Amino acid sequence: MKKLTVGLAVLAYMLVPQALQAQDGDDESETVVVTTATVHIPFGEDRAKFMEFIERVTAPQARNNPNIIAYHVLEHYYGAHATEVVIVAVYPNLAAIEAPCGDPCSTWADENLPDEGEEGYEELTELGQHFFKHFAKHSDEIYQSDRSRSKMAQ
Repeated sequence: MKKLTVGLAVLAYMLVPQALQAQDGDDESETVVVTTATVHIPFGEDRAKFMEFIERVTAPQARNNPNIIAYHVLEHYYGAHATEVVIVAVYPNLAAIEAPCGDPCSTWADENLPDEGEEGYEELTELGQHFFKHFAKHSDEIYQSDRSRSKMAQ
């Protein structure tokens, strides 16, 4: 049984990404975690609706989220994948990815998102359904960056 336990521990160590292991060390402040969500959105009305939802809901929520250091929505400029939209969020550590936003996000939502029956509710609901129809097919990546090799805004 002892061999099995030791073997499983070694296997778990080998399979757990280094980013997760690094969070247990004292170097947590030396790295940041970057997530990307890539979506392919056709040009035209579909893309306009998708981007409008980002502008009205997801970007403001990210700006209010204290767990997010930086947030960018990248639209394709040059190269092979013209329909790509990449959403990039930078976090101080892995735990911040799933940490609740709390009051800043709920306050923003209370002040800016209409309740059912209020003016703009149906329009925003339709935009959200359109957004999630495309976002459901996104791909995710999580990266770790050593801050000593980065340029960060002061």
